[in-house]
Amino acid sequence: MKKIFMLLAVAIVGISMTGCYDDDELWNEMESVKNRVTTLEEAVQKTNGDLSALQTIVSALQKNVYVSEVSQTANGYAIKFTDGKTATITNGTNGVDAPVISIKQDEDGKFYWTQDGEWLLIDGEKVLANGENGKDAVAPQVRINETSKEWEISTDGGETWNSTGVTAEGKNTESNSLFKSVDTSNDEYVVFTLADDTEFKLVRYDESMPLFTIIDAPELAQVEYGKSVKFAVNANNIKDYTIYAPEGWEVAYAEDSLSVTAPEKDLCHFNKEGVIAIMIVSEAGKSDIVKLNVMAGEWVEEDDIRILTFEDSDAKFSAYELYGGASINKWSDLVDDSQYGGSLTYTNYSSDTYWWYDEGNTELFHSFTTPYWGGGHVISNYVLADYENLPDGHYGWYEVQMSNPIGGHNGSKNFAVHNGYSDFFNSQLYDASLEGFEFADGKERIVECMYVTNTNYVLNSLTFGDGFNSAATENTYFKIVAYGYNANEELVGTSEFTLCNGRNFVTTWEKWDLSSLGKVAKITFNFSASDDQSGSYGLNTPAYFAYDDVTVKFGTKLVFK
Repeated sequence: MKKIFMLLAVAIVGISMTGCYDDDELWNEMESVKNRVTTLEEAVQKTNGDLSALQTIVSALQKNVYVSEVSQTANGYAIKFTDGKTATITNGTNGVDAPVISIKQDEDGKFYWTQDGEWLLIDGEKVLANGENGKDAVAPQVRINETSKEWEISTDGGETWNSTGVTAEGKNTESNSLFKSVDTSNDEYVVFTLADDTEFKLVRYDESMPLFTIIDAPELAQVEYGKSVKFAVNANNIKDYTIYAPEGWEVAYAEDSLSVTAPEKDLCHFNKEGVIAIMIVSEAGKSDIVKLNVMAGEWVEEDDIRILTFEDSDAKFSAYELYGGASINKWSDLVDDSQYGGSLTYTNYSSDTYWWYDEGNTELFHSFTTPYWGGGHVISNYVLADYENLPDGHYGWYEVQMSNPIGGHNGSKNFAVHNGYSDFFNSQLYDASLEGFEFADGKERIVECMYVTNTNYVLNSLTFGDGFNSAATENTYFKIVAYGYNANEELVGTSEFTLCNGRNFVTTWEKWDLSSLGKVAKITFNFSASDDQSGSYGLNTPAYFAYDDVTVKFGTKLVFK
């Protein structure tokens, strides 16, 4: 919440510079802003705490874990479970509108997160709260966007955030909470009622019941082939027990310890994944079943590959503002509303910069400080299948310079378009520099490949020629040249890709292998063309190409498979 306190400071300075003022009014205004900031922070902290508590409660329900103790606190309830875990529920915060987040069980028997009564969807998929084996289950986090003041939700540990569409600065006077009530009036169970009236009933533990709790049991126990792991067990009032294990697995209980042995990898028949079920019976004849999800495998070192896709669903960067107050929350926000003369890409850059940063993913960064006609990399989603005919109302192919005939790679929506070159003429006259991208953290990495294709502007020029350029002949070529630089800005390698060979033009997405550049901190791009595509004033072919899905190798990582 660092920026919120910055806003508070700005508000105080603004008040102090307004000529004459009443001291009481000044301090009241300061206190109002301060209280508002505190309220927002408390609402975020409380909601994240409730989300964690809710997942703990549902996990206990699925694992048949009992409630061992419920105590009322000054701010809510503290719940203890027989597996040693705890959940804390706090009272709501007045005056802050918030999304109603909950958990419901679907027809497949699994529990999924919901928002305002509808399934919470990320990339069109429901988000597991506690799955069959738990390995895909997540506990969402929330925050309040400092720019839009909207609640945002993350299901990947805070790497990416999605707006909930709910503004925190509403006029809600009621207490906002994920929980409506906690009913402890019954000696046999506790009822948790959520804000959307969903109820979860958890059994209380009593001495007549059998107790068999696997301490710190993971949602999914990953055991290496042929290896054994031991789990501490809290057991009480057990008269008899029966263990059921997946084929090939060995499970034994002794002296408050559960030993689990995975099958050997070369065993003829075994279940790689499964559920260990332990049926327990008490002296009073009461029974229960305790389960543990297991998976056999081995730790394998794999390449850590990350891809810059320019798709909104993959955006992990922090929200920021461009000039004119343009709010950039996702990749599509960087697409200008006009391909020529738009407010994002054609303006006075005396103090402003068009820039993007694939933060938290590939770490690739690009910026330019002149109008786009001077060169740069813009994000686009413009598609024009017919590159041979201008649409009505267009007066030059530069007006469709950000389009290509096919959209993004692999049917995606967004892509990037490069513009810019340097040759014997413009390098002297305009001091032209090459455009490209670099790793914002300054580290050197291998850019394995990217997918490239022609833009409509280039295709039409090569097909028919234009006022500057002649149509391609059988001897024509037009190539992109990539230059790789290390962290010391020393050239370490080059690579070429042919966009035009005679009258054969690239009109589909093609893979450009850039691994030969080795580890680089920056890559810039230029063009090489046949003599018929150049003249006395240098390159005549439009210096554009589209690219997508830039693939970067981030070393290696261990994966259990």
